[in-house]
Amino acid sequence: MGAANEREDSTADAGNELDEVPAERVARNNAAFRVANEEIRATAAEWNMDGLLPALCECADPHCTTIVRVTPRQYEAVRSDPRWFLNAPGHEVKDQGWAHVISENDRFVVVEKVGEAGNLAEELDPRNTDT
Repeated sequence: MGAANEREDSTADAGNELDEVPAERVARNNAAFRVANEEIRATAAEWNMDGLLPALCECADPHCTTIVRVTPRQYEAVRSDPRWFLNAPGHEVKDQGWAHVISENDRFVVVEKVGEAGNLAEELDPRNTDT
């Protein structure tokens, strides 16, 4: 009975890790996933791959490993704005106020980073030519 309570307590603590997430952490997590997705897209383009391709969820959870499927055109539409990010459905809540939903479908959600997180997302965008 004690072990079960300890497990519940450790699970609760892990869930609290996302409480009051600072804007910088949200933006840096998103940026790291975005860089990985840029590499996936570059490889797909080199190999002339089309159709639904894998992309990492770009949510605020640093431990997220969820894969979403997007077409190259959908990915480029999201990347057209440096504040927009791909999230798996339901993962947008992990941004805790640092983003709002732009669009969603059954495969992914597009969120826009706002405030300090949005500003930092623009600065960290690998396609930003101002840095």
